[in-house]
Amino acid sequence: MMITELMDQDDFRARLQAWGLEGANRQTLAECSDRLSEALAGPEREPWQQRLASLLAKRELLHPEVQALLDACMK
Repeated sequence: MMITELMDQDDFRARLQAWGLEGANRQTLAECSDRLSEALAGPEREPWQQRLASLLAKRELLHPEVQALLDACMK
C-alpha cells in the first residue's frame, strides 16, 4: 500500500483548531507546540493526551515535523 496523503502542518493546525485550541490555524507549528504544552499541563490534560495519542497511533500518516512535535509534547 502506498501512502499518498500525509497529515501536514496545515492539517494538524486545523485539527487542533477543531479540538478547541483557539487560533491554532493561524499559528506556527512552534506556537502550537507551546500551546499544546500548556494544554497538557492544565486541567484538560487527559482529553488532550487522548487526542494526541490518537494521532500518534497513525504515525505513518504524519508529516515528519508533525510527528516530531507530537513526540516532544507527549514525553
